[in-house]
Amino acid sequence: MNCKNCGKPAEGNFCSHCGQSRQVSRINFSNFIHELSSTVFQIERGLFFTIWEMIVRPGISLKNYLQGKRKPYFKPFAFLLTLSTVYFLIAELTDQSTWLGDFYTGWMSGASDFNQENNAEKVLAWFVNNYRFSTLFLLPVYSFASFLSFRNFGYNYLEHIVINCYITGQQSLFYTFCILGEAFFRNEIFERLTIIFSIGYTIWVFWFLFNQAKPAGRIFRTFLTYILYFLFGGLLLFAAMAIITLSQKF
Repeated sequence: MNCKNCGKPAEGNFCSHCGQSRQVSRINFSNFIHELSSTVFQIERGLFFTIWEMIVRPGISLKNYLQGKRKPYFKPFAFLLTLSTVYFLIAELTDQSTWLGDFYTGWMSGASDFNQENNAEKVLAWFVNNYRFSTLFLLPVYSFASFLSFRNFGYNYLEHIVINCYITGQQSLFYTFCILGEAFFRNEIFERLTIIFSIGYTIWVFWFLFNQAKPAGRIFRTFLTYILYFLFGGLLLFAAMAIITLSQKF
């Protein structure tokens, strides 16, 4: 049996050439839970390699990882948690708002104009004040949206979560550079670049990852992912508001 990471013949439980476990299979519920639990307690090498790969050839890198070539890459949940934490800390140190903070400010401004402040403030405030957990909470929602949009392309839901761990982590790195630029140059253009980088990078990744689709189809499905994401996110927000309202009554 050949190693899925380096392709060389391997015997025993681990490859003698690269050290990756031979027991690498398609991502399912069992190894998904193992991946999540090991992320909490283990930080491995490969962070900068993974960042570089997710810039220059994200589609190939994600395909390699999902097909079993995982040894060189930083674990997906560790990648997301590490870079989103860096983003949050830099935002705090530079006294800048995260993109969730900007969304919260805009929401409350609009709600105040129409005298419609409600329990949404409590929900959104929690998301803003717990950015790292918010990222993990929203990831399954966004991944469900991408899974539906690209459901005929061979990746299951858990694989979409892994894909979006890397995308969201890389986006957090871009956000970090944007808030640093805004902090040093005091120019609001960096706030706009956050949205441009976010959507542009997602298109870039999906363009190569789902290259069997026609170009127009790839772009359409990417925007459909965002539409479904905001729809599902809105439904969850109203559900959370309803729960808070009911809890206040009882």
